[in-house]
Amino acid sequence: MFIPQLSCCCLALVFAMAVQADAYKWIDDDGDVIYSQTPPVDKPYEKMGTPPPPSMNPEAAKKQVESLIEAQKATDKAREEEQQKQQQEQLAAEALAENCRVAKYNLQQYQNNPGRRMMDAQGNVTRPTEEERQQKISTLQQQVNQFCE
Repeated sequence: MFIPQLSCCCLALVFAMAVQADAYKWIDDDGDVIYSQTPPVDKPYEKMGTPPPPSMNPEAAKKQVESLIEAQKATDKAREEEQQKQQQEQLAAEALAENCRVAKYNLQQYQNNPGRRMMDAQGNVTRPTEEERQQKISTLQQQVNQFCE
């Protein structure tokens, strides 16, 4: 991602240095100093020299580019980890919301149906006593409190 951008910048810099236009300086009839990219035809002028590009140690440039690449990779990795963390948090929040919805539904169903039948492990259908019903309602209320904070 970062390497093509860096290559384009370096390439543009090389072309910009190669395309440097000459600059000319002269004094017009009013005595004003004029700078231009084209020399005057009928007046004496001075060709302005462009300064040479700054010298750069190739090894230092290579190290600098490598450090920039490493920094970009670290930034990309941190961004990806943050996105994964946000996705996990979102999934956890969705699961908690679904658990809350189910817990409220179960509590409401149990409260609204006092004559509810229950099946035990052997397959026998029985009706819970009022004490068992209240205990079940208490358990369901705890689940609602747990999931619907």
